[in-house]
Amino acid sequence: MICKCGNHIEKERIDLGLEACKTCAFTGKDVGKVKGTMIYTHKTAPSIHIMKNDIFEKTRSYFVPRGARSAVKNFSKNLCS
Repeated sequence: MICKCGNHIEKERIDLGLEACKTCAFTGKDVGKVKGTMIYTHKTAPSIHIMKNDIFEKTRSYFVPRGARSAVKNFSKNLCS
């Protein structure tokens, strides 16, 4: 089996189900770019959810804010007009 870089993948790595050669594994070439988003489970205690790029692209629409930025701002805007 051939790695993305063109080197042969060692038999032991294939037996373990790995798809990158030893060189790429140690240099980090086989690891894709990671992305993250802030998850607010509490008012003052956000956490960072780190995920692979392909999963981030699939779930991106869930993290995009829609609508008004502030309920208080909208309330005062409708009240004064």
